Amino acid sequence: MIEEESLQDRAINAAAKLAISSQFDEFQTLDVSVHSESANLMKGELEAVEISGEGMVMKQELRMEKLDIKTGKISVNPLLAAIGNIKLEEPTEATVAVVLNEQDINGAFDSDYIQEKLHSFPVTVDGKPLTLDAHQVDFSLPGEGKIRLSIAVLFRETGETRQVEFTAIPKVQADGTGARLEEIEYLDGNELSPQMTAELLKKCEYLLNISNFELSSGMSVRLRGLRIVPGQIHLEAQAYIEEIPSN
Repeated sequence: MIEEESLQDRAINAAAKLAISSQFDEFQTLDVSVHSESANLMKGELEAVEISGEGMVMKQELRMEKLDIKTGKISVNPLLAAIGNIKLEEPTEATVAVVLNEQDINGAFDSDYIQEKLHSFPVTVDGKPLTLDAHQVDFSLPGEGKIRLSIAVLFRETGETRQVEFTAIPKVQADGTGARLEEIEYLDGNELSPQMTAELLKKCEYLLNISNFELSSGMSVRLRGLRIVPGQIHLEAQAYIEEIPSN
């Protein structure tokens, strides 16, 4: 009996892993563990679902060094669960932990997804409309809760390029949708106007929008905590899940 349960769990885990892996462009490791007991599974109850992986690339070309998702007890369709299709009978909550490293965030700034947001955004300077392109972004995590950005800003209308470098401290937004960059400190004296700074920061904040880490349209995530150590950003979030990806 124990062996049959082990084989069943193995089959469920393998099928669930196949379905969830389809949500990533690539990954180095991916483990999906569906914790169940046969008696409870027949009643449509799972003890927990855990998803963990390393080197995972989302559809937006954003790579995560680590991702961990863990649900509590959930109610599912028992017949579908037996073949690895975890169809929720009611929404559930989960904890989410994400680690981003410096190199991956730099790579994300070069991705098409972020480049589209950094190019061709309008600002007004001295009452005149201008169009900015931000490029050659160099991102680092020096510690002390700060990020550091060096960016070349091109004014399309004049052809002028200005190099700006500043530090900022990410703070979790009150609504949990992401992080806002605050306490801006320019390092080279080449400051942008407050409006241009605000617009540029808004574009850079897309990377810390927690919706980037939702595995499907049936999952909404709210950021609860953020910690910066040299070379890494650690994000802690709570997920509300209506649907787990299925094959």
